[in-house]
Amino acid sequence: MLASLALSALLAALISVPAQAELQKVRIGTGDWAPYIDQERPDGGALGRLVSAVFADVGYAVEYIFHPWDRNVLMLQQGHLNAIMPYSCTPSRLNYGVCSDPMVRGEIVLFYRRDHAFDWTTVDDLLNYRIGTTLGYSYGPAFDAAMQAGRLNVEQSGKEDTSFRLLELGRIDLHPQDRAVGYAMLRRLFPKDSGNIVHHPRQLNTEPLRLMFRKDDAEGAELLQQFNVSLRRFAERGDLQRLQQALNTGNADEWRPSAPAQAVLD
Repeated sequence: MLASLALSALLAALISVPAQAELQKVRIGTGDWAPYIDQERPDGGALGRLVSAVFADVGYAVEYIFHPWDRNVLMLQQGHLNAIMPYSCTPSRLNYGVCSDPMVRGEIVLFYRRDHAFDWTTVDDLLNYRIGTTLGYSYGPAFDAAMQAGRLNVEQSGKEDTSFRLLELGRIDLHPQDRAVGYAMLRRLFPKDSGNIVHHPRQLNTEPLRLMFRKDDAEGAELLQQFNVSLRRFAERGDLQRLQQALNTGNADEWRPSAPAQAVLD
């Protein structure tokens, strides 16, 4: 009788092994871009929580790999990553990648010092300004084209916070950045005086943010299909709408998906 009970207990223990042990792993390259992606948070930030929950819903665990944005692209092209995020689906990126359905909408604006009057209408109005940008980042078709043509006075850096530091010091005049990311970064960089830097209400670009998978890759195509199916279920439950509202109001850290992620790997 005791042996039978012991065997039953062993079988029950084996059956109750956490589902995470059975899930396949998805390696996603990303960068520190709070509040969307936050390397300092165990859950990876707002989009980290969303993507982990979406993949967990179809039987995958997510491992986030943090690198500079341009290195993420190279690692995806070389097959070292299953996907990269969050990226806008620009024409140049479609040469090597395929994009998921939209997760949320990013809004690129120009940040400047409050004590320096600034206004603009078209990219041509920016030609005489010193502008700080980040390597591997897209700021919209018009700005990207002007930058690639050498028409803009641009100082590029590999770190996300460098341009804001230069802007605070007055060494550059403008920094294009996602609005939600910009204010999250300013609060972290200058907690006592983040109000010196503000954004112009005109948008450089508004673009859906997505996962990007490698082009002509069978495994990536399968992951993309499953991710999109699961993401649509989250959209139907109102998760994406609630996340967008949280991002717009500065409350992204409080947002949680309706189906909590259970499969985040260290």
